[in-house]
Amino acid sequence: MTGRDAGAQLPVVARTRRAIRVADESRREQGGRDRRTFGISLFAIGALFVLLAPALWDSIDDLTGGEHFSDLPTQVALISSLLMISVVAALTVFWRRRSGRDGFRQDH
Repeated sequence: MTGRDAGAQLPVVARTRRAIRVADESRREQGGRDRRTFGISLFAIGALFVLLAPALWDSIDDLTGGEHFSDLPTQVALISSLLMISVVAALTVFWRRRSGRDGFRQDH
């Protein structure tokens, strides 16, 4: 800023600098929240996988071990596995809608 009007432009420059500083701080805070949310969701998915793995393994082991679909233990294991997977899917949909990142969602 040079010239005769340099002093007249100082309030505009100060406002611009404040606006840029506030926008930068907001962007950094949002990035921190996004990383924290991603970490928590990654941990939750890993924990659910650890909880679901034995049930799925048992179901597959029963089916490959010669058991039939009509046997009660196999049906219970498969239905419980499907129930757990559907709960995980429902929680995922709920989490995406709560986070507001669902591309198909339209706010009215």
